[in-house]
Amino acid sequence: MIRSKSIWLMAVVLFLVACKSKKGTTVSKAKEPTHKQKEYRFLSEKLNLEVDRKDNFKLYSFVGEWLGVPHKDGGCDKRGTDCSCFVRMVYEEVYQRILPRNSVEMFNQTKRIDSMELKEGDLIFFKIKSSKISHVGIYLKDNWFAHVSSSRGLMINHLSEKYYKTYYAGAGKVD
Repeated sequence: MIRSKSIWLMAVVLFLVACKSKKGTTVSKAKEPTHKQKEYRFLSEKLNLEVDRKDNFKLYSFVGEWLGVPHKDGGCDKRGTDCSCFVRMVYEEVYQRILPRNSVEMFNQTKRIDSMELKEGDLIFFKIKSSKISHVGIYLKDNWFAHVSSSRGLMINHLSEKYYKTYYAGAGKVD
């Protein structure tokens, strides 16, 4: 009888020890991304360009909304726009600034900067098959810029691409 009580007592003790939780050990779950993190990820995928907290979310979001809008000379809405109207709309919406309606006037009203000094929101100018400024885009980062191509609409390109290197005319900062 004593032997069976001892076995029973040992079984109870083992059960209690085995069921005791260990202090200090927690199972951590990966944090669910915040809404803002999801927005940055979505924009990064849409623009095929890494967008993060230090970037101007409003600028990248605006570009994302207009990505793929076709080119239309003199156009200024999502049915079709030209390069200067797009840049003008970006400045109105993102920076609350009014810019001229054409790329030549934009060029004349910006402070010239070296391409090594380019910052988000600066303007990029081109002389495409012309002796005067004929095209404008807006600098994003890491030599990427948004603009309206006459053949492919609103898009993002890299300044190192041969076509844009050939016709690059300079950059300007809006005062």
